[in-house]
Amino acid sequence: MFFFKKKTAAFLAASILLVSLAGCGEPEKEPYVSPDFHNESENNTKFDPNKENASVTDATFGDAELMYDAEPLDDISEEILASVSDAETLEAGVYGDGVYYNGLGGFVININETDWDFYNAEGVAKATGLSVEDVNNFWYGYKTTKDAETSYCCIAYDKKTGSNIIVSYVNPSVTLFPEITSDEYLEMALGRYDNLRVKRVKFMGELWSCLDIPAEQNPAGRRVCYAKKSGDILVLVTFTMQDEQELSDAQGLFTRTR
Repeated sequence: MFFFKKKTAAFLAASILLVSLAGCGEPEKEPYVSPDFHNESENNTKFDPNKENASVTDATFGDAELMYDAEPLDDISEEILASVSDAETLEAGVYGDGVYYNGLGGFVININETDWDFYNAEGVAKATGLSVEDVNNFWYGYKTTKDAETSYCCIAYDKKTGSNIIVSYVNPSVTLFPEITSDEYLEMALGRYDNLRVKRVKFMGELWSCLDIPAEQNPAGRRVCYAKKSGDILVLVTFTMQDEQELSDAQGLFTRTR
């Protein structure tokens, strides 16, 4: 069992993990830089969850696919139980034998018998603009979420289409915004897009904040960003779908552990 822990450089800009890995899993040369916590404008205002916020029943773009409800694992082997237990204490989670376990998020990503694969530390570093040392420091616990604004836990990619899934954390305390919610965090990116809004959707049996960016507004393809708060840390799962690959294909890799 290989322990999959990580760390990443502290961006002043809050990263929504909108990193794009283009064709056949090759990462872009320029990593995505997200909205700045310190840049207030008419397009970067405080999100009001009671105003213009879509509910889980809204029939807006992509909701039918976003209403994904993975059942928790019923028959969990001793090996998986041990991995999940490790993932509860190891911030970046753990992985082995084609399965990634994330204790903070409470889910498993299983890529066995699929065209998907996980990037190693070198691949994650290249995709995110970090050093390999930065990535390994977090993966192996030499640094924690307290040491960086954004920490990348896992990047999975489809070897045929180049679609990808990024699991990461944001520590808002680094930028002196410890009380920011998952809705507010995703809302900071709305100024980049037309007629989009943050929604709350059901993902793996829980309500997550969601920003669903259609392919026509994003050169890398449809991008769906999920966020939820776990303690002081924002857990982010970002899907970038290419070559008309369905979001449900990527979501089907996820299973709840609790």
